[in-house]
Amino acid sequence: MSSAIGGQPIEPRMSEAGRIFGIFWDPKPVYQDLAARPRWWAPLILLTALAVVYLAAFSSHVGWERFMEHEFQTNSRLQQLSPEQRDQMLQQQLKIVGVASYAGAVVGGFVMTVVIAALFLFVFKTLGGADLRFKQSFSITYYSFLPNALATILAIVVMFLVNPADFDLRNPVALNAGFFLDPLTSPRWLHAVATSLDLFSIWIMLLLALGFSTAIRKLKFGVALTRVVALWFVYVFLKTGWSAMFG
Repeated sequence: MSSAIGGQPIEPRMSEAGRIFGIFWDPKPVYQDLAARPRWWAPLILLTALAVVYLAAFSSHVGWERFMEHEFQTNSRLQQLSPEQRDQMLQQQLKIVGVASYAGAVVGGFVMTVVIAALFLFVFKTLGGADLRFKQSFSITYYSFLPNALATILAIVVMFLVNPADFDLRNPVALNAGFFLDPLTSPRWLHAVATSLDLFSIWIMLLLALGFSTAIRKLKFGVALTRVVALWFVYVFLKTGWSAMFG
């Protein structure tokens, strides 16, 4: 039996591989399929696996001690401590940062996506009155994050091309203005703003808008994009405020 989403017929059931590749080449049929048959295991496994590989490569090639020393150097509050206090705190952080980073890669990405999907459900369903279920929102959100897979692969390549001392775990690729700011001299709030908007962020926001406008009947792409960008501005505001207070 055929059915329709947003007044358009649904294509035959897509495979998980077809959905993943389709996001990059022809995303609209993917979102039509997700609206009818929401699933999210494939992007979860792919993005988590790549995050673990990225961290493992960083741990062996660059090292957490270099990362933590850089973090301490760019934190004005920590610079107010005595050298002995900073060294003691550094040694304490080195004992947990590796394990915590892997835990964040495995659990953090999933939890973050749950929160973001819930926010989109609130914006589009509770505030907008759309016929949308959480499973649909969650699937659309996870598949829209798939460009991060390419970003992670690119970061791994860059890691082995540059001097390990010059590699920035948080901002490894020159795709935003923050890459060109000196983290040692630039205010952390300014660095947070500059690193928030890059090519992959724009790509993901466009995919999210396309996904929700495809799944929700009569929702125009421009309206969906406006709501997605509004949530992104809230994220940037909170990120900047945190950096200003604790940077």
